[in-house]
Amino acid sequence: MGKVCSVLSGRPMANLEEVVTVVKAMEHQAEEAGLPGLLNRSLTPSHTAVKQQALTGRRRSLLMGCNYLNTSNELHGCANDVRRMIPVLKKMGFASDDANQMLLLDEETWEGPKPTKANMLEALEWLVADAQPGDALLLHYSGHGGREPAEGGGYHETLVPLDFETAGMLRDTELFEKVVKRLPHGCRLTCILDSCHSAGALNLPYIFVGTEDQLKKAMAGEVVRMAMEVRWKSDLEKWAAGSSKELFSDVGSLGKNAWQMYQDGSATGFVMDEAENQGLAVGEVVAISGCRSDQTSADVADVETSFGLSGTIGSAGGALTSALVEALERMEVMEGSGSEITYADLLEQMRQELAKKGFAQVPQFVSSLLVELKQPFRLDTIWVEDESEQ
Repeated sequence: MGKVCSVLSGRPMANLEEVVTVVKAMEHQAEEAGLPGLLNRSLTPSHTAVKQQALTGRRRSLLMGCNYLNTSNELHGCANDVRRMIPVLKKMGFASDDANQMLLLDEETWEGPKPTKANMLEALEWLVADAQPGDALLLHYSGHGGREPAEGGGYHETLVPLDFETAGMLRDTELFEKVVKRLPHGCRLTCILDSCHSAGALNLPYIFVGTEDQLKKAMAGEVVRMAMEVRWKSDLEKWAAGSSKELFSDVGSLGKNAWQMYQDGSATGFVMDEAENQGLAVGEVVAISGCRSDQTSADVADVETSFGLSGTIGSAGGALTSALVEALERMEVMEGSGSEITYADLLEQMRQELAKKGFAQVPQFVSSLLVELKQPFRLDTIWVEDESEQ
């Protein structure tokens, strides 16, 4: 009864699972007291244990870096970002031959296709056209990101092609329709978007908003707030007088409201960003973006000094790509290395490094499905139910 008493006295409990335990105990007591159905629903957490399953199909990658040379919008590190990513991807199992990797670059020495809108659409078509279950795909974009007013209010987040002034931008809704929705079940697409306003660029429904410790604190505070709103003294007086209905009802309400926070995503770290797209994507799409939808993402003049990246690629680069490469190289998360870093740890490391170096942008993790960020970071797996934990 210790946990029940802590609720009734208004003392905070350790976590939400204890609230659920208390409510279930009260539900059992209610049934014994002849009040079946009072709580009206099961409060047992239904989170399914998951594990990562390796994909054995094709691995295909598309990398686009646009510097907007000789324009008023010129950037300096976007093509460099692509070239820094290529060896990292190769170590993680993504071949760099023409059959499996496509590059769109805007730089003086590049003789291949440039990231015009038509070429970007054609390249995205190449990336997803023949996607099959078991395939692992990757999209890396470094360039400008934009925002355009949406018809019903708010904004469309965009990727900005080289010829955007005449051809227009690539809107989030267009990318969702042409890329995300077309992927089959059992296919994985990882996107790395080093651009402004990029968290919403794919219109994915879920966005991760906090670390586990931050969320636990927030949840505990919210549960305590809800507990203090209930009239426990009045309920206990009525209980002593022989009426238990009020007490069971308020305990039930507390438990339901707390459990609803789990269902809404608050306890997993994810919140709904594009609710209308929930359930429309059957493929697994995860994206690491350079910043929130309302933020800009930095083009850094000297990433070799700022991020400790060595080599002859060039000194300029995007802040997100540089932080990602730095983190992966530091942890040596390469195929066959045996080292591991979780998705949550990777995101937190990038956020901390950028903050420490004075960048205001906050990298985001967005996805088509609710995924388990405590799993090791991989580019060629999907999440499946772990039957051994059932």
